[in-house]
Amino acid sequence: MAKQAACHKLECGAQPTRPALSWPHVAAHAMASKMQRALSTREPDLAALRRLAEDLAQQRGQKPTTTHLLAAVASGQDDAAQLLLERRLDPEVVLKAARITVDDAADAMNRAIQRARELAGRGGAGRTEARSVHVLFALCQESGTAAHRAMVQCGIDVTRLRVVSMQLAMGIAPPRRPVTVPVSANAQREGLRSSGIMPSAPVARTTPSTRPPTPSSPPPPSVRPSTPPVTAKPPTPIVAVPTPPPANKAPAQPAPAHKPPHQRSKKRTAAPATRADRFALDPKQFPLLCALGQNLTERAAKGELDPVVGRDAEIERALDVLAKRYANNACLIGAPGVGKTSVVRGLAARIAEGVDVACFEEKIIVGLEPAALLAGTAVRGSLAERLGQIKTEVARAKGRIILFFDEMHVLFGQDAGDEAASELRLALARGEIVCMGATTEQDYRRAIDSDPGLSRCFTPIEICELSPEEALLAIEGVTPIFEKHHGCRYDENALAKAVTWSVRYLPSKALPDKAVQILDLAGARARRRGESAVEPLHVAEVMSELAGVPEERLLETDAERLLRIEELLGDRIVGHKQALARIATVLRRNASGFRSKRPIGTFLLLGPTGVGKTETAKAIAECLFHSESAMTRLDLSEYAESHAISRLVGAPPGYVGHDAGGQLTESVRRRPYQVVLLDEIEKAHRDVLEGFLQVFDEGRLTDGRGRTVDFTNTVILLTSNIGAELSPQKSSTRARIGFGPAPVRRDDARAKEISAYQDAVAEAARKALPPELVNRFDEVLAFAPLGRDDVAEVARRILRSLARDLELSRGVKLDVSGAAIEGLLDAGGFDPEMGARPMRRAIGRHVEAPIAEMILKGELQRGDVATVDMENGKLVVDAVTPA
Repeated sequence: MAKQAACHKLECGAQPTRPALSWPHVAAHAMASKMQRALSTREPDLAALRRLAEDLAQQRGQKPTTTHLLAAVASGQDDAAQLLLERRLDPEVVLKAARITVDDAADAMNRAIQRARELAGRGGAGRTEARSVHVLFALCQESGTAAHRAMVQCGIDVTRLRVVSMQLAMGIAPPRRPVTVPVSANAQREGLRSSGIMPSAPVARTTPSTRPPTPSSPPPPSVRPSTPPVTAKPPTPIVAVPTPPPANKAPAQPAPAHKPPHQRSKKRTAAPATRADRFALDPKQFPLLCALGQNLTERAAKGELDPVVGRDAEIERALDVLAKRYANNACLIGAPGVGKTSVVRGLAARIAEGVDVACFEEKIIVGLEPAALLAGTAVRGSLAERLGQIKTEVARAKGRIILFFDEMHVLFGQDAGDEAASELRLALARGEIVCMGATTEQDYRRAIDSDPGLSRCFTPIEICELSPEEALLAIEGVTPIFEKHHGCRYDENALAKAVTWSVRYLPSKALPDKAVQILDLAGARARRRGESAVEPLHVAEVMSELAGVPEERLLETDAERLLRIEELLGDRIVGHKQALARIATVLRRNASGFRSKRPIGTFLLLGPTGVGKTETAKAIAECLFHSESAMTRLDLSEYAESHAISRLVGAPPGYVGHDAGGQLTESVRRRPYQVVLLDEIEKAHRDVLEGFLQVFDEGRLTDGRGRTVDFTNTVILLTSNIGAELSPQKSSTRARIGFGPAPVRRDDARAKEISAYQDAVAEAARKALPPELVNRFDEVLAFAPLGRDDVAEVARRILRSLARDLELSRGVKLDVSGAAIEGLLDAGGFDPEMGARPMRRAIGRHVEAPIAEMILKGELQRGDVATVDMENGKLVVDAVTPA
């Protein structure tokens, strides 16, 4: 009420007597008129807006402030002006506010224009020049400006205006529909036309809330009445407020545009109070709804609901469904956390504001929790009696009440009972109640879609998860609420990191809920520590606890990690330096944007068993996605039949397992950032292999439910044993003897053998696999068999890992000599045809088993050292106690 009173004071204040215009004033007015004509033919640039703001301040003998800049924005005809006019902020109202509002900073106008340029520089809809909508966003951003104070005093929801202006600036939202701009008599008296503020004639611009009048209809009023005219049929008296006297009722005909200012001010002063009160329910007439439910429309009118961003399409669909003649009950279907309840809140706010709700202006949305509805109904028939009472109260409102049931499937489950479900089903079928419900897809299919009679009463509306860009806009809309609650400011980078990291490392949850939870927890932690801002470091701490990813890995940028990817892969993979370099090159190239809509990388790894193909997949998962578990592994030897492709994408409708989804598509849909490992592809059926063609080429795959799964954030590795019978010695040519060239060095000979082997294996793969499949690989890599030195290095790494685990778990150190490594190689740890796996078995047999036996016998105590060495040609494990 204080805000509305302040706005009323601004509009109804005494007008100063206008002096006679001298020649400087006439020149200023002529210049402003010229600027107005320029602004009406094109979108104003920042320089024109600034000049117009300074001229407005000079004409009134005032110091230029951001309020004059806001008036300059409102005087245009572009999207920014439409946003202000939709909220009754015309230039006249803004200039009145300029009398009593001041900026905190002396250069507030310069800072607003500079911030507008920065926002435009980030780009939006392919445009980079700064426009008036960027200026409007900048003015809404700074709470210490005179323009921000003027909007607050006039009762404007600045947060909502800021979000909408950002959407327009970035090209996300469509252009605004024009609104009617009547020229008031007060504006004529002040000469706003000649000063360049008002156009020379009223511009006929309409919105759905202000339709153009027909020839037989009276002209539209300048201010929309807050209560219906007396000529219309009054609604059912459900509002618990005193009846106003007849003299204060709205006129039978709309007021003319030249209504005196003091009468218009009374209408505006009463509007905010009656807007919330006319949605209130009388507890005497609606006792059960008031006791169990929440009046969402009344709370929206009072400004108690959080703003909703990015759900305009779903809100429009819900309004269309509720306006139907049959099956006018909407069922919102979506995963937990996608924002089903937010759609209902947005619908309530739309009704409270009266925007595009011609047939819902008097509707009241009442939210009912099924748990509260079922409480205290253990006696048979009590729930049906309670539902009957709700039906009676809804009928008493004569169609004004819309019920909303969150977790609606509970009402038709076993807890509710058949009697209550039948009562509710009958009321829905007869149209006695209109309701909205929210549930998940699985619960909808189980509780509602399985009942043909019940499913006919509902129209399903699928609520999909917001994209990261849309989620960021939604979070920016609710950030001021969290800042007020926690008493700290959120850094813009922290908001972006919360969205990015939650998408990558919390795939089982949905946006925007998971990002909001992270930011809420980070704000609580910053407040507890007495810090004034939430930085990316706080978000990283919370994310590390939720996802188990080290903080330093989160704070490390992708560019730094990609530049070191060869080093990171080499820490885990022994040998194959050439193959790892080619993998790193492809990953860096595709991660930089040169990949269209394909996966990050698609590689075919060839070679015998035990050379490190699977270990390479694990190393890539850890380097790119910070965890070995970020990988889906499928053995394609299990897909030797043509019908086995249904296991990958899910069974078609009507078949067993349709609701379960596919093994591959469900895994990638739940975790988009991961490595997909397809083992032994040569054993899969040709139809199964051809099913991957669109994955490799377009980065997408359609599952059995018709949903498109995105593979553009995955790395796909395929392994095969094709060409395993070949060897480097057989693939290379023998050197000439006699009077031939000088013998080459051993290293050069080994390199030539490996190169010839890789070419032979790659050629064998091209002959064995379909050409359309091979043509879609980024790289075809052949892993040569490991040499003796390579296996020795594998043994050292295995023993170092064993020493760390032994010291952490038992407090025992491990010391292995170089002779022991050679002994492990001779004791069956090296086999050229088997790779590194024999070495792991040799270590388990000759090192791990003796140490385990010594620990059980008590020969190795905490603080002792277990030594492994060669004695008389045998591996010996001893226990040494340090002095």
